[in-house]
Amino acid sequence: MNVGFQEQCAKPIPAATEDQSPGCLFVSSTLSTWATATPERFARDFQVNDTVYRRLDPEYYAWLRSRMALAKKAATAGHLDAAAFEDLRIRFNAVHEWGMQHLGEEQLLTAVRTLRAGEYMPPVAEHESKRAAMPRAPRSAADHISPEATAMVDAISERAMALGWSRERLYSTGNGMFDFRRGLVCHLKPGDRIGEVTAQSIEIIYPFPPEVRHRFYNPDVDQPWIVRVAEQKK
Repeated sequence: MNVGFQEQCAKPIPAATEDQSPGCLFVSSTLSTWATATPERFARDFQVNDTVYRRLDPEYYAWLRSRMALAKKAATAGHLDAAAFEDLRIRFNAVHEWGMQHLGEEQLLTAVRTLRAGEYMPPVAEHESKRAAMPRAPRSAADHISPEATAMVDAISERAMALGWSRERLYSTGNGMFDFRRGLVCHLKPGDRIGEVTAQSIEIIYPFPPEVRHRFYNPDVDQPWIVRVAEQKK
């Protein structure tokens, strides 16, 4: 089964041993993986800190593959950093190999053919799920989140969270155009690129001629220009 992302995987997922269930691989929407010898003790989705894992099945595999297709288009068009896409490709290839071995090529192909990606409900963090259930003000066309924007954030999300960014600062849609809680994903449009990622800010590169670079700042960490009152009194 050629999925278009296959090359030699740098870090393949180990095959299940005899005392493990073949359905023991859990995967996050950003392609982090987690395996257990006792999957029956876990729900289909479970959360560790801000990362939600889902047990891999053919339908979820097909959805992850559809996301990779979007990421590949973004990388080909220069909208996604090549190194970020390479990291995603290696992760997906490992998941693909595990799925082929334990779920079977026929089941995966059937899921890929029948999946309606826009209707699939991926795993979400608990706080996001609760917020989604609350009534929201109608969203304007300017608030629309493109699949390309989500793919760009997915590609750098783990790196950003390791630096101290919260998932909310990356993905939150807020309740309106002027809601300060709107995350990075709301500020990206097709054609944009993500540049430098630091604890203080994430660089957005707009494709206007000439190229324009903008910083999306993290309000949860100290910024160089912020002077605390206590520090001024010292």
